[in-house]
Amino acid sequence: MNEKRTKSRSYSANAGSLAEPKPSTSADAQQRSNRRRNRGNSDPADWKSADPARIAAAITAITSHGYAVRFGYTRDGGAFAIGVIGDGEPFTEFIRPTEDIDLYLDGLVLDYGK
Repeated sequence: MNEKRTKSRSYSANAGSLAEPKPSTSADAQQRSNRRRNRGNSDPADWKSADPARIAAAITAITSHGYAVRFGYTRDGGAFAIGVIGDGEPFTEFIRPTEDIDLYLDGLVLDYGK
């Protein structure tokens, strides 16, 4: 007797339901603005506010160990994102614009400096 084996399948609870429509771009922008306002800061993160010499010092300190560093923003653009790759597991730190980005960069130089 030949028995056919089939893979077990799992279905999500929402399989077959229609996807919710995505909010419009203006609604996304409004939501980000509301979140920043609720945090006490109406300005999004901006790397232009950081001291270029401190950014360079952080890059030098981190890369002198053979690590890589990534500078960016969170998905909503509301906070800074700094990732370090090569120091164990890759990680990303998120710094809100209400925090002092220059102080954080100084901390990176102290942590990774020789």
